[in-house]
Amino acid sequence: MWKKSIDRNLVVIDPPVKNKMELFEGLVNHVYNHDYIRNKKKFLQALLDREEMANTELAPGIALPHARTNATEKLFVSIIISREGIDYDNPEMGPAKIIFFFGCNENQNREYLQLLAKSNRILKKKDFKEKLLNCETSDQVVDLLNEYDDEEQTEEDAGNFLLILTLNEPDKSEEVMSAMVELGITNASILDATSMAKKLAYEMPVFAGLSYMAQGKSQHSNLIFAHIEYRDIARKLANLLKENGIDLNKTGVGFIQTIKVENIIGNFEEDIEL
Repeated sequence: MWKKSIDRNLVVIDPPVKNKMELFEGLVNHVYNHDYIRNKKKFLQALLDREEMANTELAPGIALPHARTNATEKLFVSIIISREGIDYDNPEMGPAKIIFFFGCNENQNREYLQLLAKSNRILKKKDFKEKLLNCETSDQVVDLLNEYDDEEQTEEDAGNFLLILTLNEPDKSEEVMSAMVELGITNASILDATSMAKKLAYEMPVFAGLSYMAQGKSQHSNLIFAHIEYRDIARKLANLLKENGIDLNKTGVGFIQTIKVENIIGNFEEDIEL
């Protein structure tokens, strides 16, 4: 993903700015000069409007400002490293030292969401953050990102498939959805469900003695249905979930099934307003 999205010209190390407004104005000028946006004023306003909704410094020292507007020529991500830190108007999180700055037009919703989700995940890795802050050049930053890139899908794996994920720990549904978005899945339907084992343990008197097996666990599950275009996405999803502490190989956590789909009628995609 990074190989297709990252431009070395958009990597900035230790910019001469002190606060968020100076950062945004400087970044907008920079990406405009490299032909990624059409209208500086409109893009900056979209960026500020997004900040009005909520501050995008989402973890101490890490910010992911972003805007989706037709003032954008094409999808981009600009990476800024500030070792001294930039005042990001968020005292609880402190100065921002790593900024992933995104922009896209209104026709690149899926790719945009994928980049946001992937960035959010790798920026939780302590070793990645340390290596990023130690980069001295844009080439080093790009090389580091490519180390964390995904393998390409093969056309032999392509097709139409129904992915069914049974999640027996619904409190972890946010981590599941973030992993799905990173893999380009934004069309899922989520249903509340109860597994047969829980039905037996909690609701049928004749099997009431089984209830001790489910103590401390939720009585509910989620069933998640989604269309995928590559069968191998199921494996990648399982690996991402395991990385986030959701190991489907452990009893009672959940499982994934894929079914080949012969025909699709209608458009399964949905617009997401960001």
